[in-house]
Amino acid sequence: MTQNSRWEKCRMKCPEEGIETDLILEWHEEGGKKVLNSVSCGNTKLMDLKPADCQWSCWEKVENRKA
Repeated sequence: MTQNSRWEKCRMKCPEEGIETDLILEWHEEGGKKVLNSVSCGNTKLMDLKPADCQWSCWEKVENRKA
């Protein structure tokens, strides 16, 4: 079974840092509904190995977008 993904770039205010950042979202369809499959964050402070913690509190906001 082949799964088709839809990619979306969105800009949002990061709840962790309070700065604007880009997210790359991957959506796929499951049971007739759009499901968020992955998120890639462009916030350099949170995406590398620095000792900064990310609670991924943006996921709830992103999921509500329903591509």
